[in-house]
Amino acid sequence: MKAERLDDLFDAWSESRLTPDEAAELSALLRADPAARARFREAAAFHAQLHAALDSLNLEQASAPAKTIAFPARSRGLGIAAMLLAVGLTVASLGWLLTARADSSQIRPLGIRDGGFEALQGRVPAGFPKEILAWGGDPSEVAAADADHPTALRFLEAAGEPNVPNSPRQSCDIFQIIDLKSVHSELLASSEAFVELQTSLLDARTQAGVPVRFISKVYVFEGSPENLAEQWPPAADQVLGSGTQFHVSKGGTPADWKTLTTRCVLPPNAGFLVVQIGAGSAGNPGVPSPALGAQFADDIRLTLRTRQNKAELATR
Repeated sequence: MKAERLDDLFDAWSESRLTPDEAAELSALLRADPAARARFREAAAFHAQLHAALDSLNLEQASAPAKTIAFPARSRGLGIAAMLLAVGLTVASLGWLLTARADSSQIRPLGIRDGGFEALQGRVPAGFPKEILAWGGDPSEVAAADADHPTALRFLEAAGEPNVPNSPRQSCDIFQIIDLKSVHSELLASSEAFVELQTSLLDARTQAGVPVRFISKVYVFEGSPENLAEQWPPAADQVLGSGTQFHVSKGGTPADWKTLTTRCVLPPNAGFLVVQIGAGSAGNPGVPSPALGAQFADDIRLTLRTRQNKAELATR
């Protein structure tokens, strides 16, 4: 193991700037090298403490047998803050298989329904979606952003968490659940696997104003999403891992579209994903969002990248 290279990859991971090649390299390294896993876990645990992220108990969750998730009601004040502050890939999202580096890589579109908002008209259904492959969330609508984006998502108003009493109106978020059943065999046979979420975002305010933070996030869970809508947001120990990217904008000219690329390594026991796109406060956790209405999202795409281990496939 070259410690210097692992340090470089860790820095890119912690700053949410991993390229596709670097994400694949990190995934393969951690799956194949016990020393690299130990070194990364130690550094990531310290990083997680600094950012109130998930702790090392999630590593056990990531390697546990697949199961249906239960979402018991509980206080999540601290858990919400941890989720909002977590950056890049969480420690738990790594997982590993003790296999050699794969022989062939594959890239395929994954799951997102109506990522361009052509089918949805008017208001986005309120509340966390109760069905797979359906948008739902806080007050938002489909509207024209500009001539090149006649059907885009417009963030209208920040809202608190419906299942958390007195939670602050910090952001306007929409969600979609992505089932991974169709790629389960690929995840089991892969020596590395990660998803890549791309989102185009626009702050159309013509004058600079209060900063607004856009978020693009992927959560990874095992099991199936029964009762997820009634208990969102999840507690930290219910999440296998996550990847997050942020963009902060003050508005003003030029009003250019910004593309966020969020990457998250998938453990072999991943069961489903939740995609979150939002806009709101750029302040500390708990700070209410500024007025919204000129913020847009469009062209949301999700891609699965795997590298198959042919030797392992031959023995199955």
